[in-house]
Amino acid sequence: QHQYRVCYASDGTDPARQLETEQPDLIITDNDMPGMDGFALTRHIRANPGTAHIPVIMITAADDRHRDMANASGVSVLLGKPYEDAALIDSIHSAIRQAAPRAH
Repeated sequence: QHQYRVCYASDGTDPARQLETEQPDLIITDNDMPGMDGFALTRHIRANPGTAHIPVIMITAADDRHRDMANASGVSVLLGKPYEDAALIDSIHSAIRQAAPRAH
């Protein structure tokens, strides 16, 4: 509907594997996933110079409790559940716009 190509991950470690061959414009993750939680995934993304520029949007049910961990991990946008679809789309547009100068 918004002209994005979307790839899915089966667990928290799957995106780390996908990043070896794919270079997404943005990653959306939950904080609570099997294998690797969203904070560890974000730290993995930030630690790699080839992926460090990719914006990460994290969706969590406990955004206030996780805000400090998200900031320390390098999360670009933290959205609390429930959220409006428009808020997610706005966050996607904003994060991609802000990352564009660094991606080139």
